[in-house]
Amino acid sequence: MNRRGKGKNFLPTLLLVVVFWMLWFYILLKVPPSSNLVLMIFLATLFAALFLTTALISANSRRGLLFALFIVLLLIMQFFQIANILNIGLLIGIFLSVELYFRVDRRHNL
Repeated sequence: MNRRGKGKNFLPTLLLVVVFWMLWFYILLKVPPSSNLVLMIFLATLFAALFLTTALISANSRRGLLFALFIVLLLIMQFFQIANILNIGLLIGIFLSVELYFRVDRRHNL
């Protein structure tokens, strides 16, 4: 039986993780926050780095996506100074309910 197509190759993803974290640290340390474009690039590279890292660690891309989206939305709320305890609690509730919905939905469809 040919097992070559069955296994996943994590090396390209691991290399992308390293590249995105290096790019994010470079932007964090060397690029001045002079425009909104720099902020969007900063958040996009952070999202990609968090998404890929969490997806590799948890072996679940949905959880990686939800975690990265949660952190980036939390930072955007902090940037606009609307990150109070109520908004953070609502954001946690939304993401937990989405995770639970997909977890329960997948079990019932099997």
